[in-house]
Amino acid sequence: MGLFDRFKDYRKQRDERKIGKSLAVIKNPKAIKEDRQAAIEYFKGLDDPHVAVPALLQRFEYSLEHGINDTREKESCMDGIIAYGETALPHVREHLLTTNRIAWPIKTLKALGKEDQVIEILKSALDFADVRFDQAKVDKNYDILCYMIDYKLPGFAEQLLHFIADPDERVRFAATEVLIEQDDPVVPGAIERFIGDESPDNTRIRRSVIEAFLKHGWKLKEPERFPSGNIVGPLFISKDGRLEVRS
Repeated sequence: MGLFDRFKDYRKQRDERKIGKSLAVIKNPKAIKEDRQAAIEYFKGLDDPHVAVPALLQRFEYSLEHGINDTREKESCMDGIIAYGETALPHVREHLLTTNRIAWPIKTLKALGKEDQVIEILKSALDFADVRFDQAKVDKNYDILCYMIDYKLPGFAEQLLHFIADPDERVRFAATEVLIEQDDPVVPGAIERFIGDESPDNTRIRRSVIEAFLKHGWKLKEPERFPSGNIVGPLFISKDGRLEVRS
């Protein structure tokens, strides 16, 4: 091995040690603030996005007690990721699929001008398995559904129905809110059952569903479930099977 090759090998090993040390610092919420900021700047200065972006994304995995410092560090990491442009996208997408903390990766993806990709990625990130005993996954599903409320999701309503039976009330409620915003004929019939649901666990859901039926004028598929025509208080079923409020 010539002198030049030995120098390259030494430099590579030195860089790998620096990368490993800086990554450990950036992932550590208990690290000295100045050390962590220096690690962030180190990765922002690298010319290799395949090393820098995954490292900077790790800073989104925790929050500091000092909110201002936390936001500044995360904004700095986001700026560093955005600077790599299109080459950062695969790493941000992959991170979104695996992380339980989606807020800052989503901000980053939107800042990269790829908001159209956010929903497709979040669809893929929803966990349709039985996750009731994994609170982190339950929370992630809830966060994703909350984000989806502002979007139309053509052809996705059938899959979302899975979550209106979730054991977690927050997930059921968020899923119902997303479904209500969709222009899909499957929705009214799927959520109609909540109209007569007097369970305390579904109070919010029942209220939202009733409001949606009144707002959109949806017809009930099974009005016979209320033989008296009265649902609750001044809320009745009209002759044509719609909800109406009588004075």
